[in-house]
This record gives sequence, C-alpha cells and structure tokens, in this order.
Amino acid sequence: MKPAKTTLDKIQKLRTDYLHSLPQFQELFIELMISDAEFYSLQTEAKPMGYAIKTWDGVLLEFYIAAPYIPESKRFFRQLISDLSITDIYCKSFDSLLLSNCLECLLPYSVIGILYRDYAHPLIESDPGISMRRACQSSVALLHAQDDSIKELFETREQLTGFIENEHVFEFYRGHALVGCGMAVRTIPGWNYYDLGVWVQPSERGNGIGAQILLSLRDFALKNNMKVSCGCAADNHASQRAIEKSGYVSKYRMIHFETKEP
Repeated sequence: MKPAKTTLDKIQKLRTDYLHSLPQFQELFIELMISDAEFYSLQTEAKPMGYAIKTWDGVLLEFYIAAPYIPESKRFFRQLISDLSITDIYCKSFDSLLLSNCLECLLPYSVIGILYRDYAHPLIESDPGISMRRACQSSVALLHAQDDSIKELFETREQLTGFIENEHVFEFYRGHALVGCGMAVRTIPGWNYYDLGVWVQPSERGNGIGAQILLSLRDFALKNNMKVSCGCAADNHASQRAIEKSGYVSKYRMIHFETKEP
C-alpha cells in the first residue's frame, strides 16, 4: 500500500462510499476541518483501494478501505500512521473500521465530544414567550457585537456572514431582548443533513433558553424535511443538559486517540 497525495475531487467516489457505509452521518466538527485538510489516495498496484484525510499538523480525520481490502486494514493503518507522521486521530465511535484499528493498536484515548443522533422526547414544554426571527445581513453587526462567547457559534464575522447567506440562522427574543441565536448548518453540500448550533446570552444562561432554541430549531428542521444532529464537547455539561432537555439522547462519542504514549 502506498499513500499518494491527491485532491478531494479525486477521492470523492470513495468518500461517498465511506459516508454511505456509516450507520450515522458525518460530524460537522470533523467536516469543518476537512475543508483545510490534506487528502491521500491509498493505492496498491497503482489501483486506488481507499483514502485518508489528515490535517496539516498530523491529525487523522478519516481512514477508509474498500471492502475487498479490509482484511489487511490493520497493516495498512499502521503503515499510514508512519508514512503520514500521524500524531493524533479523531474518531467517531460509529466509524467501526477506524475505531477497531485504533483499539487493536492499543492507542491511548480520551473522549472529547458527545454526539447526538437520536431523539426521544423533550423534557420541557415550548415557551410561547420566546420568539424566533430569521437573521439577515443587518443582523451581522448585532450578533458580532455580542459577548465574545458568541464565537462558540461563529468564529469570525466572515463566517457569520457566510452562514447567514447560505444556511439557516435565527435570532431569539423574549419581548424585545435578544436572548440567543441558533442555526442549522448543512454538514456537506449535496446531502440533506444539518447540524444544530446554539448560543445563549451569558445573562440568560441557566434559564433553559438553550433547550428552547433547540426545540424551535428542530421544529423548523422537521417542517423542512431536514435530517438533523448536534453535539458538544465532553466537558461542556451545560450544553449537554440543554440538548438532552430538548429531547436528544446520545449513544455516540468523539474519541481522541494518540499514536504515542504521552
């Protein structure tokens, strides 16, 4: 097996096969890093049999081997770590091929994210006193002027502008007071999967606003036939409570493997 540097469009067919092979859909956390990543075709006898995607600083994001070559995936995986100088691996717990190879190599790991893909029932009632308003370009200045914590949702003014132009961004009010904002962002162009994101005014945190925003976003998504997911950092217990109050449950994790003992 030989990894050859390539471009995303040249591995797109294999990547589509990979996405279809997963029991759950891609995580936006990973997809945002892929936009600035390095791509490798995994070849044997000059024939592509899989691919890998890594960040410029050595984090493996995706590893896929076509079915006929899976029996040799452990050997390929070890070689890939060496050849591409992989230092870390971000693995969705529902990515069985990558997960099993990491575990068989006895790589040390930690859980860094909670991934929500299933919905049970909300633990709260919808609050009619909170209204939802679609954001527009005049909203950029308003949202950008908020507390720095809003960067949890929009890292830059340019990213915020792009989300408002191309995605579904909403402001939430109690009366005339802005209490938060939320968005539904398409995970990958051409697929009908969306990730839900929420920001709550610091002065309103602890009042259940995050869960109310998620209720409204999910209702919007269902009315527009969107398949939605959400997630948060493993140590963000406030976000976990808000997500679970809105009705989501999690069976999956984002796992950080290290290729060497710290």
